[in-house]
Amino acid sequence: MPWPVGRKILNQNSFPRGQGWDRTLEKLINLSGQPTESLAELTIALREHTFSGEKLSGFYRVKPEKIGKVRDKILKTKVPDSDYSRLYPVALSDEQLALQPIGSKLAAIEPTDDGVAVVFSSVRVITIREEIELSQFSDEAANLLEDYQEVFGLRTLRFQAFDVVWLPHNGALIDVRVDFPFGTHHDVAVAAFAQTVDTFHKLIGENVLVDELNLFPLIDRIYNDRNEGIVVELGFGTTTASLKHEKMRRKQLDLRDEQYHKGGKAALASPIEPFRLSVTWKRNAGGGLVSNPELSINSSARAAGGENPTINSVVIRKCMGQADYEFVRSRIETHLTPP
Repeated sequence: MPWPVGRKILNQNSFPRGQGWDRTLEKLINLSGQPTESLAELTIALREHTFSGEKLSGFYRVKPEKIGKVRDKILKTKVPDSDYSRLYPVALSDEQLALQPIGSKLAAIEPTDDGVAVVFSSVRVITIREEIELSQFSDEAANLLEDYQEVFGLRTLRFQAFDVVWLPHNGALIDVRVDFPFGTHHDVAVAAFAQTVDTFHKLIGENVLVDELNLFPLIDRIYNDRNEGIVVELGFGTTTASLKHEKMRRKQLDLRDEQYHKGGKAALASPIEPFRLSVTWKRNAGGGLVSNPELSINSSARAAGGENPTINSVVIRKCMGQADYEFVRSRIETHLTPP
């Protein structure tokens, strides 16, 4: 869970917070006397994060009556005993992860008011870029690096992924949501996506996830809807054969209203051709807190210039819980529904 999201959830449930996860964990380890109700709420937040936090998501059209039959079958399915299912929603330790077999395993089936989450777990890797303090080196090595103000290294870590097939109570779309924390290679997430679909099909004994939505039209439709969120990143091509990548440093400001962006558009003979977009929303999370779920749709100029540009997955980040994810999902459905 990213720290900005975790900090808000801890605040919402009256838990102490430090500067970042490490210092916060120190405070939580020494914590005593926290009300049972607060701990229960924190567990609920953790469960919701397993199926709504930091996901690469794709969507499949399935008839509502078929979704109902699959949902009924899933609710009658027994989750096999495993390290994953015994500890869920808590992740396994590094030592336990090292002992897990290759492949995706059913970890939990989570009925909610909005639908049923079928949760699979597996071991994946993430690459983290970290600053290295020169004091960690020997004197000889530190002398060789003394001309550098900062030294960074790449560290590869194992982590437990929570990948989800979401069966809604209403509507005609089934989601596949795979874990996509920062540092995850896109091709690794795409492979996990395919593995999750395959594992789900084996679980229910039939192939229902076949009609995948093309999400590319979202880019242009959301960008051109001035009432839809705050655009914080945009990649686009122009009639002058140039490619632009613009990003707002202050997330509360909309790139659509940025003067340089507006001036450049006004000087063009025809509209720009967006191929990458990130949009965020401000949502009241209660208790004076504001959540900022974010949707990113990432294609390329080459793909956008094709005859039928296609993208089958989006990235949904910074959700405090299922309500935030459902909100973003509703905006996706709205802009993909024919007028």
